[in-house]
Formats: sequence, structure tokens, C-alpha cells
Amino acid sequence: MAERRKDSKKRVLKEGEYQRSNGTYEYRWRSENGKRNNVYAKSLEELREKEAEIQRDRSDGIRAEARNATINDIHEQWLQLKKGLKANTLVNYEYMYKMYVFPEFGKRKVGSLKKSDVRRFYNGLVDSQCLKVATVENIHTVLHQVLDFAVEDEYLRINPSDNALKELKQTHNLDSERRKALTVGQQKLLMNFLKNSEKYNHWLPIITVMVECGLRAGEATGLRWEDINLDTGEISVNHTLIYYSHREKGCLYGQAEKPCSASEV
Repeated sequence: MAERRKDSKKRVLKEGEYQRSNGTYEYRWRSENGKRNNVYAKSLEELREKEAEIQRDRSDGIRAEARNATINDIHEQWLQLKKGLKANTLVNYEYMYKMYVFPEFGKRKVGSLKKSDVRRFYNGLVDSQCLKVATVENIHTVLHQVLDFAVEDEYLRINPSDNALKELKQTHNLDSERRKALTVGQQKLLMNFLKNSEKYNHWLPIITVMVECGLRAGEATGLRWEDINLDTGEISVNHTLIYYSHREKGCLYGQAEKPCSASEV
């Protein structure tokens, strides 16, 4: 019977365990797809803790490459497969991610990400960068989807951003007030003000269209003369004005989600 391999302290090494020439330790294994993987540790005790985590991951079906994949890596995969979003929605998602997640937080290894890491990140956005809760909500929207994708694709067991925004609001008492639509009386006051104001009356046509049709700003500013039928009093909303990358590509047209008609506009 072959003699079992031992380390410098005469401790028997298990299959896949090795002591390197510099005294540190290495564990090697193959994932389900046959790919070779390895991890390193300063001590045999630390190495076996990592082995236990690896075995747990294998038992739960977690990908071996999850140990090295970053949040930015997962984001790129999510971006390639994400479908069904309006162009301006996707652009806003990308802007928020590239601006606030990608530079630092996105470099973290997704496999070791904890709920406390996400909460600390959100708190830092408010405390250090002085962002408003509405902005953090937008960042959370895209980051949560990216981490949901990581769960679905077996990089994570759970989404560490679940309820993180709720805790942020509770900690900073930042529950935002629900937006309310203008009442009919308020709409009349606004229209009368614009109509009688020398300074602001040039806004009356577009504000009238937005109020009567319920258009978003991007849909209203995306209207073209060919979308308006003055004879029937109808407006076809089939484009929206959006800013790709917010800085790089400038102002371009994208398709709107639905048509809309308004009479007596």
C-alpha cells in the first residue's frame, strides 16, 4: 500500500490537498464540467475550511466558478440576456450601474457577498456620497435584478440584496412620500397660471398635452409633427426621447411602449 502524503508537520494530506514549496497549502478539484479548480490557504486548517465550503457548494449545485466571478461579471451576463425592457429603461439601469456599482462595489466576488456588504454599500451611498433615497432605489432596482440572475444561474444560494433597501429606509428614516396626481382643480390653476404668465406661457401647449394625455416627459418631448392629427384631435405616441449613456451618445429616439390618443388638444 502506497504511503499517504504528509505535510512538513507529518500530518496526512487528503486527496486533492498539497503543500507548496513556500509552506502554504493548495486544494485541487474538478467541477462537474471537468474544469480544473484550485484554492490556496496559509494553513491546513484554513484550507480544510475552504474545502468544506466547496463541498457544500457542490452539494447545493453552486457553480465552482462562483468563487472567482465578480458582480461586474454577472452584470455582463445579465445584460446580454435581459429582454423586454424599454430602451430608455435599460439606459437608465446602465447609467446607475456604471456610475455607482461598477467602479468599486462591482469588483467584489459574488460568491462571498453577504447581506451586510449590500447594506453597507447602500449606507455609504447615502452617508458618504449624499445620494437621495430615490437614487439609491434606482441603483437597488438594477443591482437586485443582477443578483437575482446570479441566484437563478447558480452563483448564489440567496439574493443578499433582499430587503436591503427596506433596512436602509428604516435606518435613515428615508421612507419617501408617495407621489400624488394633480386634482382637476389644481390642473385648472396650473393652466390658468401658464395662460396668463408672460414668462411661462410658452410652456402651455406641452403642459396641456402632458396633462390631457398623461404623457411622461420623454414621450411628450419625443412627439413629432407627423404624430399629431389636428383634424381628429389625436396624438400617436410611438417614440420617446432618451439619452443613451447620458453623456456619450447624446439624444436619440427609441420606441415608446404604447399608442395614446387625446381629443381637443
